[in-house]
Amino acid sequence: MGEVNKRKQRIIDAAIEVLKESSIEETTVRKIALKAGLTTGSLYHHYKNKDEIMFDVMKQSLQFTHKMVGGVKDEIPKKGKELLSEIVSEVSKRLSKIDEQKLHILLLSDVIARERPIKNKYLNNYSEIIKNTAHLFEEAFQIENNEYEKSVASILVAAVDGIAIQQALGVLPEDLNKTIDTFNAFFTESIPLFLQKHMG
Repeated sequence: MGEVNKRKQRIIDAAIEVLKESSIEETTVRKIALKAGLTTGSLYHHYKNKDEIMFDVMKQSLQFTHKMVGGVKDEIPKKGKELLSEIVSEVSKRLSKIDEQKLHILLLSDVIARERPIKNKYLNNYSEIIKNTAHLFEEAFQIENNEYEKSVASILVAAVDGIAIQQALGVLPEDLNKTIDTFNAFFTESIPLFLQKHMG
């Protein structure tokens, strides 16, 4: 990780800590800079405003989906069960980070409710995630029907977000191991069956 990326990660980590203690409205660039041990001027060198920092916080909270986007760049695409095994690993990591799950929902809700200018950036990010996840399914299962691969990708991303909403509301038990295992088993068993039936 280069120096610029390290500094940005430091800012993101600081923002997450501030958001655990304050509401979005109370979270300021000054507070984030102070928590990161930086001057506000130094922080503005990396981010234009608070919305941009919040966007990167949200993006990082998408543990599974962010990794899947990166996975598109792999030289050798993963196939079938190998891809699903990686999905299981990344979903488990994301769902285990309860505080980041809550932040993810909080930030998305804030953007939607306030119609912030940065909303298009969130929209484009989600569209890219779904498109790239769909591409992974195409490579892994040799699908020729773009409509099905995109639908399956959308459902998987929506299901992960749905668990985040339930976590944020406190609906799920504190020990999520069984929920995560069930979630992963459901998708690893159902995705291949569905795609096999509807391929071509």
